[in-house]
Amino acid sequence: MLGRFTQMLPNNWRLYVENVKDSYHASILHLFFTTFQLNKLSQRGGIIVDASGGHHVSYSPVNHVAEIAKQTAADDYAEQKIRSESGHSLEDASILAGADEFGDGITLQILSVFPGFVLQQIQNAIAVRQILPHGVRQTELNWTYLGFEDDTPELREMRLLQSNLVGPAAYVSMEDGCVGGFVQRGINGASDARSMVEMGGEGTTSSVSRVTEASIRGFWKAYRNAMGYWR
Repeated sequence: MLGRFTQMLPNNWRLYVENVKDSYHASILHLFFTTFQLNKLSQRGGIIVDASGGHHVSYSPVNHVAEIAKQTAADDYAEQKIRSESGHSLEDASILAGADEFGDGITLQILSVFPGFVLQQIQNAIAVRQILPHGVRQTELNWTYLGFEDDTPELREMRLLQSNLVGPAAYVSMEDGCVGGFVQRGINGASDARSMVEMGGEGTTSSVSRVTEASIRGFWKAYRNAMGYWR
């Protein structure tokens, strides 16, 4: 165990689960991801959803060296004007340097087990997230960062450095700590409204694209079944 954080979120626990399972929000919500080309929907990847709907894996590989080199080339997001252009660059890009320790080229992977367990791999930063409800409008989120006993000192240092990418006040996921509260307040003001999540169709099957809400629908499928709502 390399480190731990505890974070209190001002929203219902299910909103954070939706955030985890929403595979396309990262490249829109997280400016660090898009600014430094860590995550784009044009990357290869996919979504795996199990038969119950409750468990899922979202994954994508990216060659950061190649992506940073072509950062000034045509950018789908810039062309469509769906994010702001900052012009920022990293003075020290070592935080993005990674090792393909599993031999599959995957640099971003989120795995969830229903109802409240998450395992992340962001570059070489591996962490478990535990989602604990504290009433209707508050959630405790526990982060535990992990390594392996046979890690070299260099790999352990890399994991510690990259832990600054994803966590309560990290470069990437800082926005996740507040966006659930925004949604919670929006729900309070529109409690009688209803909405549907239909990107990628209506089912909960796995997808070769991350542009889908199948894993979110899968969570609600499993939730309804667990709560006895299923018909």
